[in-house]
Amino acid sequence: MNDTDFKTLKYTVTGHIGEITLDRPPLNLIDYELTYEYLAALDLADNDPNVRVIILSGNGKGLSGGVDLKFLESFGPTEMKDFLSLFYIKTTERVRNLSKPIIAAVHGYAREGACTLAFACDMIIASDDADFGYPGVPNLASPPGMHVWHLQKLIGRMKAARLIFTGDPIKADEAERLGLITQMVPRAELRVETFKLAEKIASMSPLALKISRELMYRVEGMDFKQVPPTALDAMAVAFGSEDSREARKAFVEKRPPVWKGR
Repeated sequence: MNDTDFKTLKYTVTGHIGEITLDRPPLNLIDYELTYEYLAALDLADNDPNVRVIILSGNGKGLSGGVDLKFLESFGPTEMKDFLSLFYIKTTERVRNLSKPIIAAVHGYAREGACTLAFACDMIIASDDADFGYPGVPNLASPPGMHVWHLQKLIGRMKAARLIFTGDPIKADEAERLGLITQMVPRAELRVETFKLAEKIASMSPLALKISRELMYRVEGMDFKQVPPTALDAMAVAFGSEDSREARKAFVEKRPPVWKGR
């Protein structure tokens, strides 16, 4: 699918950065169409060898107001389960299986499913006007989903419980303090700072990024005894690669490396 085919988002490539921007005004609400297009845009970025880092952002007042409740209104249990499986599970799995890093750039509101999209990313840069919340969860206006898992993994059960049970939103400064986001920046600097981070990461070996990202998620739930052999295997593959040899040669020759991604 070409970027011109998208109706609910924009996909652009700048240098080695692929940016997916949710663009379904006024609230970028999530439905089947946006979900399918997001998955297609992820495929485009992941399969493009020129793209080394992906950015997720939103147009308008925020990243997204979450899942479109009017869209869900006519759903019975089976239809609801099918959609939630697609949005909450398949999108999270697709992001986890990417071969390159993904950064969420969040401004304004991030509600319900928007939090799932953001927290599934490797890093979140949030503007100082951003806030995150699940207002529909306590009264089941919007059902609990993958964010229950994300929150506990990111900030622990005790902190997560307050956000899940009360639905109270938290501001970017508190999210940064809790470790829920990577960094808070002034609103006017969000795009610049996100691209600055993305470009720094994109300057690294694509193969090293792929191996490091895979290792990061593989060891996440492991017992320590399982970690050394897994890490050693990854290190052996990385050290024996063409990019590793190029890095050592470039260091000796005092020049920037030229990455091949292999």
